[in-house]
Amino acid sequence: MKTTLYTVLCVAIRLGAVFMAVGLLERGFDIFFYPSQDGHYSAGALWLEGAGLLVAFALWLWPNILVWWAIGRNRHEVLESSISAYQLQYIALSVLGASLFISSISACLGHFVVILIILRHSAYEGAPNTVSATEWHWVIQYAATAAAGAALALGSRGLVGLLHRLRGYPQTADMAADNGASVTQDD
Repeated sequence: MKTTLYTVLCVAIRLGAVFMAVGLLERGFDIFFYPSQDGHYSAGALWLEGAGLLVAFALWLWPNILVWWAIGRNRHEVLESSISAYQLQYIALSVLGASLFISSISACLGHFVVILIILRHSAYEGAPNTVSATEWHWVIQYAATAAAGAALALGSRGLVGLLHRLRGYPQTADMAADNGASVTQDD
């Protein structure tokens, strides 16, 4: 595979811009579902959400500004790699699975802290120690996402092989070398 450092960084910045916009849109609905007593908080939050979306949009349109700043004169530096498409898919799915696992474990632990704070607050008030079903819903969702991320990270090699077979590509020597076994084709 042959590409330039400039191209790789542009793709990375655009991917980051997409993640930024999706995250802002995902958290933006909280403004409407959890309104404050005065309208100032909601208006300020909407302005910040809009500014963040504009930054994400600008990063999508003009990633070259950050790339130029990051690499300077090495813009045309050629990157060569002997990684095959099969190996690249394997690496990407492994990294995605590990990322899902780590972020979900972090979110689950953070939500447990929120549950402990709710229980402690209710104990001080003398109220019964109960946690709403929605709080437990988030814990279950984070735990399921962590399990799916771990499964993806650990089973990415098999998933890539399955995707390769589903697309109907003939098995190649690259896949055999990656799996460490010899591959025979059935006629």
